[in-house]
Amino acid sequence: MTAREERVEATYAGLPLRGVSIAGRETWFHFPTLNLAFDVGRLPTELVAVPNLFLTHSHLDHAAGLAYWASQRRLSRLAGGVVHTEPSTVDAWRKILALHAGLEGVRYDVSVEPLEPGARAHLRRDLTVTAFRAVHRVPALGFVASEVRHRLKPAWRSESQDAIRKAAVEGEPVVESWSRPLVAFTGDTSADLFATAPPDLYEAKVLLLECSFLEERHRDRAGPWGHLHLSDLAERSELFRNEVLVLTHLTLRTGPQEIRKLIAASLPPDLAARTVPFLPSGERAR
Repeated sequence: MTAREERVEATYAGLPLRGVSIAGRETWFHFPTLNLAFDVGRLPTELVAVPNLFLTHSHLDHAAGLAYWASQRRLSRLAGGVVHTEPSTVDAWRKILALHAGLEGVRYDVSVEPLEPGARAHLRRDLTVTAFRAVHRVPALGFVASEVRHRLKPAWRSESQDAIRKAAVEGEPVVESWSRPLVAFTGDTSADLFATAPPDLYEAKVLLLECSFLEERHRDRAGPWGHLHLSDLAERSELFRNEVLVLTHLTLRTGPQEIRKLIAASLPPDLAARTVPFLPSGERAR
């Protein structure tokens, strides 16, 4: 294992994050306090117990460990487990898992479920994950995890507890829900994403943004391969209202020190100050 392949552990905007993300090698992210994972890479052991995996697309650097996840959950006697992914790939993934289960002579207790762009998965009373369309060489999604809170409707905030309780018992809606985007993850995508991305992408406290290429000499490689270049961010710097912008899927063609220099030199100062490359060393928390 090279130094770049070591697992990163960091806390961004108060959210603990673990993962690995290297262009063409492996990508997975685990948010332990949210009990969810984006992509699965080659399956680190810690993802076995995670019951909800959100799979952006089917390239194996993001998805090779899926069958092993299903097998290890069975071995650990963990019931259930759901993979949420791009609808057009669901049948193929179900067949792949069925083949592996047949080869093992067992039955996996997991499911692969479609999540249409704009659709929402309800994980807990206070947590949802919404899909949006990413633009890559194969069908792809991005995801936004949002905290859901509940509060009295404005009309009831000056009423007594007895009046509110009575209305609720009678079936009158006295509470409304509102959500706050916590984490957004683009997965692999070209700059075409920015034409259709949901507003929550830019409002999430933490944005995990694929940015495979940073050097000017690599600029022509990004678009044709369905990836982002640092210049794509610089040209749209006013969009990003996130507390922390984490650049992921970074190429091995550029070293860590040069990556940091390019971020500082290429982005406006305010955005550069909020931008962190997802690397195993250096700055870890914001």
